[in-house]
Amino acid sequence: MSDFVARHESDPGGYSLADAKREHLAQPLVQDVAQRAVSGDPHFDTSFLFNDPVAYFAQEHEEARQSSVQCAVPGSALVTLDGVWMDADRDGYWERANNYLDGLHAGAVVDLLCHC
Repeated sequence: MSDFVARHESDPGGYSLADAKREHLAQPLVQDVAQRAVSGDPHFDTSFLFNDPVAYFAQEHEEARQSSVQCAVPGSALVTLDGVWMDADRDGYWERANNYLDGLHAGAVVDLLCHC
């Protein structure tokens, strides 16, 4: 919304605040979130109808991005090449696991094992 308001402020006579709100609300992402909120999607409550979903999802973006990057490769557990087990239940796991993986020789082969 801030981009649309800035556009209005730079040309109030040619681009009204009503135009800014209408164009902001017409964005596909905003429409999709509103449709999900109206349809009862449990992840999108009715607060999304009254608040800007773009601003909401932009909150703490860097923190969320760092968290995603941090846990993307090591998963929830890691066994080192010398047999040491590390898991996400212990403090500092993500940093230790990422440092270990980053320090492996480029020729190291890493097997991924998924068990249910």
